[in-house]
Amino acid sequence: MAKALQAMNQENTVALWAERITACRNSELSVAQWCKENGVCIQTYYRWQKKLFTMAQAQQEFRFAEVTPVHTSGNIAVTVHISGMEADIHSGADATTVETVLRILKSC
Repeated sequence: MAKALQAMNQENTVALWAERITACRNSELSVAQWCKENGVCIQTYYRWQKKLFTMAQAQQEFRFAEVTPVHTSGNIAVTVHISGMEADIHSGADATTVETVLRILKSC
């Protein structure tokens, strides 16, 4: 329960900083001026901007992967549907392949 609350708090903090950074960038003010007017420490602003940029970059790195289709004689063990995407996992697929396919589907 505590981990769930901690994760939810972290998500809320990330969302709050994403909103702040978007507001600053959409304003016609410099970062220093915006931070001063909004009571935000400029070092904290830049630390969060870097953190959010790194998070966004990490998500994009897992979005695309080359998948080589394997044609078998209909030995589909399971079909997975996640986020509007679909993948057939054939019986005999190794654990690494299954894990990779699920990670890719989850990130879409």
